[in-house]
Amino acid sequence: MEPRSAQIHQTLQQLKRKTEQQEDQLYAIKQQQIQLEDTETELLHIEREKENLIAQAHDVWRGNHGRSVAYDAEDTAHESWRKLRKHIESTREQLQQEQKTIQSSLSQIEDERKLLHKELIL
Repeated sequence: MEPRSAQIHQTLQQLKRKTEQQEDQLYAIKQQQIQLEDTETELLHIEREKENLIAQAHDVWRGNHGRSVAYDAEDTAHESWRKLRKHIESTREQLQQEQKTIQSSLSQIEDERKLLHKELIL
């Protein structure tokens, strides 16, 4: 086997290993996205329950002090929910960016692999 041919085969093996690693990372990201969606669904369910409890608190707590406590609880709940949604969106965007980066890298590896195969054939 010619030295250049051996070098191309070695490079192709390295690209194959790198591709497998990147595909594993991509799979892990997809699993994290699925987990994030499941968590978000669960959080929406919890948020609805919390809103129902706050609505009941408004009905139960009469008088100025009771209303004040209920509104404070509602404000705190909405602020917590807003922060949580912001964190979820940030995490989702981060995972999407990582996914795009890996997919771009995989595309570059595939292009390089095709060039090496052409060179090997010639």
